[in-house]
Amino acid sequence: MSDDPIEPHRHMLAPRPGFNWQMVNWGGPNEPASDDCSYCGDEIPEDCVPLILWNKDGWCARFCDHCMATWWGIKTLPPEPDDDGL
Repeated sequence: MSDDPIEPHRHMLAPRPGFNWQMVNWGGPNEPASDDCSYCGDEIPEDCVPLILWNKDGWCARFCDHCMATWWGIKTLPPEPDDDGL
């Protein structure tokens, strides 16, 4: 056991059963990031924080909220209400 209070932990991120890696549209290492989901092709809204994966060769895949929830089990939190009334 380490004395370091912020000991790094490794977690493996893996898609859920049924995910098909052959359907992922990888963006090239020197290409600008796409505004579309690499799995379903839907446009990723500007205010969304997509899941972004890179492979060892620098190819990039971006996933929309729906695909993050469906295939990766990652759910987006709703926006917090404005505190204008306080």
